[in-house]
Amino acid sequence: MKPSMIVPSVVFMVLAASWSGGAQPGGPGAGRDAAPVAAPGPVETYTGRSVLRVETRTPAELMAVMALAEDVWTHTPRVGPLDVMVTPDRAGAVRAYAAARGLPVEVMIPDVASAVREERARIERSNLARGLGWYEDFKDLTQVYAKVDELVAAHPAMASQAVIGQGHEGRPIRVLRISAPDSPENPRAGRRQVIFTGTQHAREWVSPMTVMYIAETLLNAYGSDPDVRAAMDSIEFLIVPVVNPDGYTFSWTNQRMWRKNRRNNGNGSFGVDTNRNFPYQWGGEGASGNTGNDTYRGPSAGSEPETQAVMALANAAPRLDAHIDFHSYSQLILSPWGYTSSLPPDAALFDDLNARMASAILATWGQTYVGGPSYTTIYPASGVMPDWMYGARGALSWTIELRDTGQFGFILPADQILPCAQENFNAVMELAGFVQSPVSISFPGGIPSERPAGAPASFGVTVSAWNDTVASAALWYRRAGEAAFVSAPLESLGGTAYRATLPASSCGVVTEFYIEASGVSGRSGRAPAGAPGVFFASSAADRVVVFADACEGVNGWAVGAPGDAATTGLWSNDVPQATAAQPGNQVTPGGARCWITDGRAGAGVGTYDVDGGATTLTSPRFSALGPSGWINPRVTLAYWRWYSNDRGSNPNTNSMPVLISNDDGATWSPVELVAENAGRWVEKRWDLAGVGGGGVVPTDRMRLRFVARDLTGAIVEAAVDEVSVAVTGCPPNPADFNGDGFIDFFDLDAFIECFEGGACPEGKTADFNGDGFIDFFDLDAFVEAFENG
Repeated sequence: MKPSMIVPSVVFMVLAASWSGGAQPGGPGAGRDAAPVAAPGPVETYTGRSVLRVETRTPAELMAVMALAEDVWTHTPRVGPLDVMVTPDRAGAVRAYAAARGLPVEVMIPDVASAVREERARIERSNLARGLGWYEDFKDLTQVYAKVDELVAAHPAMASQAVIGQGHEGRPIRVLRISAPDSPENPRAGRRQVIFTGTQHAREWVSPMTVMYIAETLLNAYGSDPDVRAAMDSIEFLIVPVVNPDGYTFSWTNQRMWRKNRRNNGNGSFGVDTNRNFPYQWGGEGASGNTGNDTYRGPSAGSEPETQAVMALANAAPRLDAHIDFHSYSQLILSPWGYTSSLPPDAALFDDLNARMASAILATWGQTYVGGPSYTTIYPASGVMPDWMYGARGALSWTIELRDTGQFGFILPADQILPCAQENFNAVMELAGFVQSPVSISFPGGIPSERPAGAPASFGVTVSAWNDTVASAALWYRRAGEAAFVSAPLESLGGTAYRATLPASSCGVVTEFYIEASGVSGRSGRAPAGAPGVFFASSAADRVVVFADACEGVNGWAVGAPGDAATTGLWSNDVPQATAAQPGNQVTPGGARCWITDGRAGAGVGTYDVDGGATTLTSPRFSALGPSGWINPRVTLAYWRWYSNDRGSNPNTNSMPVLISNDDGATWSPVELVAENAGRWVEKRWDLAGVGGGGVVPTDRMRLRFVARDLTGAIVEAAVDEVSVAVTGCPPNPADFNGDGFIDFFDLDAFIECFEGGACPEGKTADFNGDGFIDFFDLDAFVEAFENG
């Protein structure tokens, strides 16, 4: 997101005042910091409340909507979509304010009271049912702790528990310690340590369920899953399912939306946000000194018993490497820092692990979790647990915001508990794999799956060792079909940067390779994981670009097609102007223009977006044919695209077909159906042999088409830049003397016959080296080509 879209710190100062006031829920002036009555006391029913999503465009609009709200649900209080809970009168005020400024408003939860009642009734029914799994529905503190007891009893050699502290009201804070059975060969006291914490914020009910699922799966799968066994053999996991037992209980008995702990602040308000109470950078940006505020940091750094319990646990873990604090909602993977926009010393490692955990989650149920530093990805927050774990304790640390992204918010349907837990278990296993082998290997410029024939090919490698020093780093390679890998040291470029170089190969040769690095501790890492059993592959080939357009002008592209009905946002070749939905830049170095659905910004995000139907952009005719006679030619279509449909009142309800034709537009085959809201330019590359299911045969009558469309009254923007088509392959091998596509004995026989008797295949001559003479040197040249290509 552009810096101008992030709410400046002064906004939080203003909002701190607007969220305070100490009024009782539902009464006049009820606000985000409304002071609850300590249990026992009245039960908040949320009568008349609803949750609205307002599409703000400026910091002033953001502040105004937040000031009108009773409670802010979204975890991203910045310009853009904002989820707020409102009373009936405030709902009217929010709608009136939004209507006056043309801001889209969507009802996310029309009746919070009904949603809470239905949630409670469903839980009561599931508690009465028999045979249902523990993760069928949410569990209160008593049930969570009973599950802890059950796990310890079922796995006495691997699990134990202890009380590490208690809340203000005396409820215990428990830790579950799990690892493989102790043994003289592998003493538990020598294993690395990882901490998982849940339920700092009381209303985030999916957090303890996820943490308990992680614990139970580690224990139950130890005997059957080799990855779990490896993790448990190497790591002791310290798991605190409920950091805030008093607040969690209060969210079950009195106020479903309660967030903080249950400190009596002495002025009629209750609670401290323990995730603003940790001593590291306590009291800074994103934490309130107002006792009634939801982010109240407490009277002093580390003042809260819950905070002290977690710190004591971490300080008593001498081999602590990593920590995750589980929250909801927003589907985010947040690394340090929270207190500042400055990057941490291990920023590159965090980026790598963020991406790896996000990929593990995506591969489970297809859910996208966005990773990045907490300050810039979500909001400023000082005194948070991950900053303390990393800054004071020296452990890699994260906040993971669990499901969902706002449709249900804190009142998550029960059928999402298990998939949420499963996808985050896979993220945890990705982290555990790193802790076992903390040498991280990544490729900032990607892997060269193809490289020019006849020349060495170099690529960048980043190697880092957490709590260790890299002692060696090497490239292992072999020609495909050979048995043994050969090693070559990586060239150090300083710091964590290295260069690997694949040797020159003849056209068509495939080289298999992997990277291995070791730390001085003896622990090592390989990329890809599982090498040498699995490996990367790079084929040497010639490459020719047969079509390229930087989209700096019209250049034969056409706008419009039968059936187009869009009234605004038509494709134009333009200099893009940034909005919340479209880019303010293009891709071509030194360029200025691209194809975009009306590049003007207008008065707001919806002024010049696509409306009313489809708008079609079609390329000029081009050839996708390579040089004549090439062996195994491969045609690659490439382009950069931007697509946005996650703004406004109907997000994620449209898509953009990309189509290709090989008969000058008479018929079309699908390339992709774009629904990705990346918020950035995305480069796409497609092998024509795999396009459209059965592939598209390259011809000299090709066309490409992009169809941006709004069929639901949503905000839709699209852009295209740097379109190209390249052909890779190998020229015919001159040793294929009989022209059958194979190099074999028949070619040798054909050449000897031509050399000795003059009976040559059509178009061939025995003057193999082309010096004008037929002699021994021609025979020698043929044999060399026959043997070496």
